[in-house]
Amino acid sequence: MFKKTRIRLVILNTIVFVLLLNALGSALYFSIQYRLFSQVDRELVRSGKWFVQVPPPFLKPERKRLPDVDRRIVFLLWDDRGGLISKDYGESLEKDELNLFHPVDRSKEIENVTVGGQVYRVYTMTTDKRVIDRGFIRNVSHIQLIYNLEPEMKMLDTLLYVLGIGGLASILIALFAGLFLAKRALVPIQLSWEKQQQFIADASHELRTPLSVILVNLERLFRSPERTIEEESEHIMVSIQETRRLNKLVGDLLTLARSDSNELQILKQKVAMDELVQKSVHTFRQLAVVRGIEIETDIQQPLELNGDQERIQQLLVILLDNALKYSNEQGKIAVSCKREGQGITLVVKDNGIGIAKEDIPYVFDRFFRADKMRSRQTDGTGLGLSIAKWIVDAHGGRIRVESEEGAGATFTVWLPAKHG
Repeated sequence: MFKKTRIRLVILNTIVFVLLLNALGSALYFSIQYRLFSQVDRELVRSGKWFVQVPPPFLKPERKRLPDVDRRIVFLLWDDRGGLISKDYGESLEKDELNLFHPVDRSKEIENVTVGGQVYRVYTMTTDKRVIDRGFIRNVSHIQLIYNLEPEMKMLDTLLYVLGIGGLASILIALFAGLFLAKRALVPIQLSWEKQQQFIADASHELRTPLSVILVNLERLFRSPERTIEEESEHIMVSIQETRRLNKLVGDLLTLARSDSNELQILKQKVAMDELVQKSVHTFRQLAVVRGIEIETDIQQPLELNGDQERIQQLLVILLDNALKYSNEQGKIAVSCKREGQGITLVVKDNGIGIAKEDIPYVFDRFFRADKMRSRQTDGTGLGLSIAKWIVDAHGGRIRVESEEGAGATFTVWLPAKHG
């Protein structure tokens, strides 16, 4: 799927690039052509005006060079009968080519005429002047100024060649660059897709286990209708536990799904952080006593921040539950909460079994549990720390973990005291 998408992106980008390149190349080519032809036209018009004004009432073409007139300009004088009176100045033209410039065939005042494969710029003027030709007075009906465009056309041909070669090279570069950039651009999407697929697979696996247990126990009850509730109490209790676990898993999945789609919003208000931490610790302290685990606190007072009280309490529950769940019996949990700079730092530290060094980068990934055997024995879904990280990120804070296998783990959370 991603390979086809990358190819489509490359083709689309290349087409857009080629269109833009052709547009820019065409604009450059026609702009230079216009400037070159405009310069020639100005010279033709200037020379024509000077020529018809010298000397009235007769034109007396002389064989000497006209001052300030380009040497490539040829003057053709045509009489009122359509005959050629004379060809003067400028470059030589073959006699059989002169009639191809006849003014009767000219539809514009200034236009390009191709003769013998050579392009000329022709300026045709009408006039009522007279000229002495071999002792006779002849009426001049048209004067033509012919300019050889060979240098200009060579320049335009060279420009067209350069644009063509540059265009082909640019297309090849665009193809290779497009392949590279499309691959780079699709990397986050591909990773997100793979992560989503893995998430769906893990969620399906996690949902299948409690559903299977519930189904087995219900079938057992159905096959033994004569047995009493007391006799089947163990199976009923297992079904209830799995149902609770399933309910919690679905709730966590829904929370993460809403967070991914930005449906969950943080409702900011003033939160007494010191009171919230003490309240959460008090709740877990009763559970810790059962396992002989001691919870120590170091909470600065007063502590206030601007955040979502419900989500911050959920964060505390996740961290404390995680520390309690993976601490050894007769262990110790240390909770501290203090102001640090422009924010508040919360630290939850236990001296339990810890996390392997290679697993630390993945502890906030969804459904990741470092110790699979331990996870089977604990009521966990592998989503708690993912939710904790989302809560911290949503408040503009930071969360990190430090741990050594067999030496416990320390989770440190920094939350800004004021979050816009």
